[in-house]
Amino acid sequence: MGIIDSLSAGYRLLARRLDLLLLPLLLDGLLWFTPRLGIEPLLGRFVAFYADLFAQLGETADALGPELADLPAQVTQVMDSAGSSFNLFDLLVNSSLYHVPSLLVALPGLKTGQTSWSVASFFNAGSSALLLGLTGLLLGVAYMNLLARAVPIGEGEKNVPASRFATALLRHWLRSVGFILALFLLLLMIYIPTAVAVTVLMLISPALGAGAMMLMGGLVTVIFFYLYFVTVGLVLDNLTVRAAVMRSIVLVRHNFWPTLGFFLLTNLISVGITLLLRQLVTGGAAGLLISALGNAFVGTGLALALLIFYRTRLLVSADRMQTRQKQG
Repeated sequence: MGIIDSLSAGYRLLARRLDLLLLPLLLDGLLWFTPRLGIEPLLGRFVAFYADLFAQLGETADALGPELADLPAQVTQVMDSAGSSFNLFDLLVNSSLYHVPSLLVALPGLKTGQTSWSVASFFNAGSSALLLGLTGLLLGVAYMNLLARAVPIGEGEKNVPASRFATALLRHWLRSVGFILALFLLLLMIYIPTAVAVTVLMLISPALGAGAMMLMGGLVTVIFFYLYFVTVGLVLDNLTVRAAVMRSIVLVRHNFWPTLGFFLLTNLISVGITLLLRQLVTGGAAGLLISALGNAFVGTGLALALLIFYRTRLLVSADRMQTRQKQG
């Protein structure tokens, strides 16, 4: 299937399985009715530290020009804005790896006047973020497993008892944690020598240093793009981390332009629906409910389309390889 065919198949399947919207809607309800878990005290400490550091520069800071002289006020404004909308409970929604849609995460300033809890220490903030992130990863694995069971293709088991389904969730969650740790170590191995090289180049020529930073950003983007199908392979085909990584790299390499087109189109749809819903949520409770349903429907349809696109591209690549082997 091509890009449009995959999208069409995903939404046709979702129209018959509206129960797949339940988990995203429950997460939106949880985020709506629970207090916001913010880190305003930590951001306030950072702003105070930055202001003190800038004040110690004294006349040197004034000599840098009016733009940099206003930098502390700009930083304070940005941190205040971030602190008023940031919510650690948003980590329960794993939209980056497992594509869980959430209206409240897409529109962080949607709920105003929300009761707020504040985390005042770095240890509490870090431990809370870790716990909520791991829980969100487990919920994302559960969401993708439910979608994979609804898609009639893939190497993973479909209709299994609840006990085996729970075992599969735990296995996929542990593999996902392993993948994240391996990816973090890889990025760290790239970042440390690159940071040293950029620092040296900055001393020689700021232009060379800026160019090196752009190259590093491009390299990281390419790495993430070639790993686009890893989590899908972990769940839909029940692969190990190594096998999922290798399959994703090979699949993207053999289907680079279709994969890029699918990625760009699905992200364009996500951005477009977010802009549309931003206008719709102003219509009171009815507008909010319709927006949550619409966001869950569009996001889940895109996730199903991703599963279908991945598997059909894999079948096409396998057919091409068999054809070449026969011709050889």
